[in-house]
Amino acid sequence: MYRTYIILFLLISFSGYSQVSDPFFRQGDFAPPSDSGALTLRLNSTAFFRNNEYFNPLYKGYTLIGIHLTPVLEWKADQHVSFFGGFHVLKYSGQEQVKKIFPVISLQANLNDRISLMAGTIRGAGEHRLPEALYGTERNLNEVLEDGIQIRYVSPACFSDVWLQWDRFLERYEDNQERLTFGYSGWLTGHIGQGRQEIRFPLYILATHRGGQIDVSHLPIQTLFHYGGGGYVSFSTDHSLIQKFTAGFTAIGFSDVSPTSQLPMKKGYAVFPSVSLSGSGIEWENGFWLAEDFYAPKGDPIFWSWAFDKDQYQQSRRMLVSRLFIGKQISPYLIIGLRGDFFYDIYFKDPDYSYGLFLRFSASQKVWNTGR
Repeated sequence: MYRTYIILFLLISFSGYSQVSDPFFRQGDFAPPSDSGALTLRLNSTAFFRNNEYFNPLYKGYTLIGIHLTPVLEWKADQHVSFFGGFHVLKYSGQEQVKKIFPVISLQANLNDRISLMAGTIRGAGEHRLPEALYGTERNLNEVLEDGIQIRYVSPACFSDVWLQWDRFLERYEDNQERLTFGYSGWLTGHIGQGRQEIRFPLYILATHRGGQIDVSHLPIQTLFHYGGGGYVSFSTDHSLIQKFTAGFTAIGFSDVSPTSQLPMKKGYAVFPSVSLSGSGIEWENGFWLAEDFYAPKGDPIFWSWAFDKDQYQQSRRMLVSRLFIGKQISPYLIIGLRGDFFYDIYFKDPDYSYGLFLRFSASQKVWNTGR
């Protein structure tokens, strides 16, 4: 049986698992930018179906099916300042009421054509470009927007995203805790061999905190710290279908620096060597997940060493991972994506898999112009 799964794995996935969220969710708002002095209506929506068939003892499978919608008015005061106001709504199929609805209020300052500062509702989920083990891909479905402050630097050679997310605001004497997340995600990219080879070095920092000094909950304080990096090299080809081959690795460290730990582990790590093939809207990835005492509350639970809801613990994880993603833009407003994942844990023996269908809509319409 073990040999059968190894052969199946190799047949379906001669590639690598970059541990970065789908390119489908990294494109943000792909509607055209607004003109200075214009009031623009922006509409973004994602319909999704994701079925997780998980059979391991740590984390069981489930299905997510629904749609989220974000209509926003943007007033671009000038080339440096934009205001956003609107709302975000999430609705799961099979539920009569919406799952969540909340306002979208944001102020963005473009310091130049590469640096931007955003406060209020910030770019979240896949926009951070974190490994899925740290920031699960399902956050693109049910946690796509975040509140806080964010500084981004984007250029062909460098990407940098620093943010503070306030997950839960704490009132004085409240019987609860404040929750916040600090993160950094960055990439440095260079080209060699007349530009046909690309080298990339990522760096990640993620800290989550649960606590507070003005509450009356008496709940334990928890602070978890994650840090990581890696290296990747890509080779471009002249093939019409397979346009790029990439190989590299990601390494992540984990530390529980809480005054009193509530977890069965205090420190851990994970290493993920991988290779990948991509081109023509297809990304085919494959790698090996090797982890000891790893836990990331905002990451995909399939990579954890501990299941908090069942209090089950598996110190070492050794897992073959494969993913196939296909994306197609069928109009200026709509992208369709298909994704399939395969996991084989060497200790648990049973294979896990998931598959999904996603539709992303993005459009904008100028509704008023000051004439500047």
